[in-house]
Amino acid sequence: MHEYSIALEVWGSVAAAAREHGGGRVRSIRLEVGVLNLIEDEQLSFWVVALAERDGSPGVELEIVQVPGRVKCRGCGAEGELRVPQGTLPYFAMGAVRCAECGSGEVDVVGGRDLKVVTAEIETEGRNGRGE
Repeated sequence: MHEYSIALEVWGSVAAAAREHGGGRVRSIRLEVGVLNLIEDEQLSFWVVALAERDGSPGVELEIVQVPGRVKCRGCGAEGELRVPQGTLPYFAMGAVRCAECGSGEVDVVGGRDLKVVTAEIETEGRNGRGE
C-alpha cells in the first residue's frame, strides 16, 4: 500500500507546479521509477490518476519509466546494471550479485532507488505549459 503514499507525494508536487504555472489542469505526467523501490506501476498509476481526478485534472496521462538498478564494485570500481535472476526480487538477490568485470561480491547499489517527476504538462490560460 506504499504506492498510495508515493502517489500523494507525486501528485502534491505536480499540483504545486500547476499552481505556480497558472493553476491549469494537468494533462500528463512522466515519472522515472527505480526498480529497487519495488513499486507496482499499476497501483501507483491508479492512485495518481484518482488523486488528479479528485483535484480537477480528469484524464491525466501517466507514463512510468522503469530505471534499472546499478551497482559499483568496491574492488575494481566497475559500474554496471544490476542483473537479477529471473523471478527474483532485486533486494533478495543482492547476496548473489557479482561484479561483471572481476567477479567480486563486494558491490554497492548506486542506482535504481530514485523516483522523480521528469515532466508534467499543464494547461495554462489557453496554452500548454511545462512544469518540472
